[in-house]
Amino acid sequence: MKFNRTVIDIQWAFISIAISSLVHFLLRIIIGKDLGVDGLGVYTLIFTIYLFGMQFANFGIGAAITKYVAEKNEDISSITRFVSYGIISSVLVGTIISIILFFLSPFISLYIFHDSNVEILLKITALCFPFIAVQKAVLGGLNGLRKMKYYAFLNIILNVLTIIVSIILVIILNMGIIGAVIGFVIPTVISGILSFITIKEYFIIPNQLFNETFIIITSFGFYVMLGNSISMINTQINTLLLGFYLNTFEVGLFAVATTLIQGMLLIPSSIQIISGPSFSRLNSKKEYTSLKLVTKKCIIYTFIVMFIISIIFIIVGNQLIPLLFTEDYKAAYIPLVIMIIGYLIYSPFVSIGSIFANIGQVKLSFKINLISTFITVILNLIMIPTYGIIGAAIATTISLIITTIINLAIIKIYINKWTLKIVTKPN
Repeated sequence: MKFNRTVIDIQWAFISIAISSLVHFLLRIIIGKDLGVDGLGVYTLIFTIYLFGMQFANFGIGAAITKYVAEKNEDISSITRFVSYGIISSVLVGTIISIILFFLSPFISLYIFHDSNVEILLKITALCFPFIAVQKAVLGGLNGLRKMKYYAFLNIILNVLTIIVSIILVIILNMGIIGAVIGFVIPTVISGILSFITIKEYFIIPNQLFNETFIIITSFGFYVMLGNSISMINTQINTLLLGFYLNTFEVGLFAVATTLIQGMLLIPSSIQIISGPSFSRLNSKKEYTSLKLVTKKCIIYTFIVMFIISIIFIIVGNQLIPLLFTEDYKAAYIPLVIMIIGYLIYSPFVSIGSIFANIGQVKLSFKINLISTFITVILNLIMIPTYGIIGAAIATTISLIITTIINLAIIKIYINKWTLKIVTKPN
């Protein structure tokens, strides 16, 4: 029965992520063809800032809610408390991040992206952070409750609205890059409101905000946020540095390669959504045999599937890029092949990426990400000015391989510890 439910949950998680990836993939095609390589480059830079802001806006609270709701299981009172404090905290942090980005937008546009036209796009983007923070908090609660149908529904609504609004604004109303940015801001606001409605039965207005529950959520979330932000830098710094050192044309080419790469991560990312709460439950019950089994199966099965997908991408990629976009984007193929190698090795870890946080080692996850990001930044700073998008791809692949080796080595240590606990466990 538990196995069947897990399979169903993974299916819903996969559908959710698959639709999200498909929508962003289609948007890249639409924007790439309608606005050209430069337009896609600008859109990619703005969306990258949006992704960074999203990490800070939610403050890791979504992950904290998932962990504690999963542990409380059927204790409705505790679940309500954690969900309520999580949503309120998300609104506060999201509003602060929104204000910060709004006032920093002139500096970012002039001194980082060297384009004053980016300022208005950043200010528009800043409006959505309180709403995306609420959505992430609610998704964390739904994940912990294993209500994956609702989890998928909210993601599907967000992404379907995004592509519909974007098509209307960019193609029909011909609003250009401003329309493309508004195209993901408006759906984010609507999704945030719908998210709250979905979980309002678990929400109460607390008598006191700054109490023990608030501290537990924000303390845990702080390290998750740091870890996720560092991880985001690990994967997005190449795009930002391409925008800083080179131009939006190069960013546009690189965006095509990374867009295709994201399709590869659908399966491991779907598995991670379910494996996270599973790790939390099993660890809290000290079921170390099951912890070992889940970890090993996720890693092995993910690698086998990803190996097959990687081979297919390498074979058809050179024809696929001009078919989906235009001949102007053919130069994205070589960076794509280089990064496929890195993501093939990295993807098994993606399937269990939240393991440290969910076994109570969130600080360890942050430290590992910090080391990995330091390596990534150094590699990109060395490679991009000289080799452009090829250098960015090489730096990405090397850093992903190093990151995977570090994480799997530490996971191996924990597997050995679990084995020892199983052996010494009293009958």
